[in-house]
Amino acid sequence: MPVSASSSPVSVDGSVWLRRERAPRDRRLSRARIVDAALPLLDAEGHRGLSMRRIATDLGVTAGSLYWYVRTKDDVLELALDRVLGEVPADPDEPDWQLGLAGLARDTRAMLLRHRWALRELTVRPNLGPNAFTLAETGLRLLSRAGFTGADLDAAMATVNDQVVGAVIAEVAWRDTLTRMRESAADWSEHATTAYLRDVAARHPLLARRMSAAREADAERDSERRFEFALTCLLEGLAAGH
Repeated sequence: MPVSASSSPVSVDGSVWLRRERAPRDRRLSRARIVDAALPLLDAEGHRGLSMRRIATDLGVTAGSLYWYVRTKDDVLELALDRVLGEVPADPDEPDWQLGLAGLARDTRAMLLRHRWALRELTVRPNLGPNAFTLAETGLRLLSRAGFTGADLDAAMATVNDQVVGAVIAEVAWRDTLTRMRESAADWSEHATTAYLRDVAARHPLLARRMSAAREADAERDSERRFEFALTCLLEGLAAGH
């Protein structure tokens, strides 16, 4: 599942997981408590809302005291990413590989929708935490059970990862677009009668009908349906291809 970046701009050598956690100086502080304070900020405001000062304020300590436990905000983000990856159940011993892989994909999608900031982190973090490794091992075992080995195993894993992450990115963008369209419904109706859009509709009638239907779409229901459709096609393709 999507737990590792193929090309990460953050050096693996600098990963927080490669440094043993120091003994606490303050009983109010630990890496885990710092992550506890960081997650609500990330979920509510994304990367822009996260700062060492805000974490420290929420914990009732000075910002400087945090640096005994983490070196930078990147450390916090790496720890936070692995924390939310731990929300995805992982059963590498599921005998039905398609059932196991489908569950892993669905649970990963649900986690990413709860923590949208994690989408970016998956592409820039080395993801060396224990939960990341557990998910990766689970995905590989399930696909191995399907008969994939070597480079084909890597490709199959990447295909599932790309589908889940890509689907969530597209879903988030679509939901945001629908929200903007509905907020500016009056303006959209006004411009829909312009000569340009009438010409577009005449030349692309099917697209015009789908665009019109999208204004009344149920984003949650339709996103779920699209994800399940693509997941079914993907699993059937993997089964047929091996």
